[in-house]
Amino acid sequence: MPEQYQKEIEDILRQAEADAPLPKQRRQSLRAMVWQYARQSVSSDAGRFSPGRLMLAALAILLVAVVLRFMMPPILFGLLAWMGLALFIVAYAMFFLRPSNRGAARKQWRGRYLDGEASDGGGAGGAGQSWLGRLTRRFRK
Repeated sequence: MPEQYQKEIEDILRQAEADAPLPKQRRQSLRAMVWQYARQSVSSDAGRFSPGRLMLAALAILLVAVVLRFMMPPILFGLLAWMGLALFIVAYAMFFLRPSNRGAARKQWRGRYLDGEASDGGGAGGAGQSWLGRLTRRFRK
């Protein structure tokens, strides 16, 4: 069975190479890549708070505090610096506290589920299994 998958993959790759040439890769400068990352992280899903966005905001607040350190009163500098640091810590904690969606997706190949997930009766969420069955399945992985 694995040989069949390998042969199918090689056929698909050969067809893809013959059908369309790969686009030319152009090198981006570090500044352009940072700007693109910052723009993407701020623009998508405007209503949601994500750890990445909060970290970006915290770093921006810290940068503003450092740059304007000599032009503002010391109390304001301290307030901005502590606010940026607290926001960074909250964002870092959110990164670990948020539930991940890694286990939610089921692996498929041509409409069939892989790794025997379809035959266990529970699926990705384990809705058809008892809590004990889901617990033992989790420890087996």
